[in-house]
Amino acid sequence: MFEEKYKTIGLNIMYYRRALSMTQSELAEKAQMSRARVSDIECGKGPFNMESIFLLAQALGVDPVRLLQEKE
Repeated sequence: MFEEKYKTIGLNIMYYRRALSMTQSELAEKAQMSRARVSDIECGKGPFNMESIFLLAQALGVDPVRLLQEKE
């Protein structure tokens, strides 16, 4: 039902992670989750909860809202 939204969030996380030259493993460690979970989220495999979004945003140093927004 929300597949496109999950994909958008995943792409945003990947964008910010790569902008910081961070690996999925490094992000996973900072966000206190598994690398497989980070990979699933980046690939848009939902559902995932808001706690995951908050943890990833904190690890990336961005406002969680930025992870939810569609790029223009």
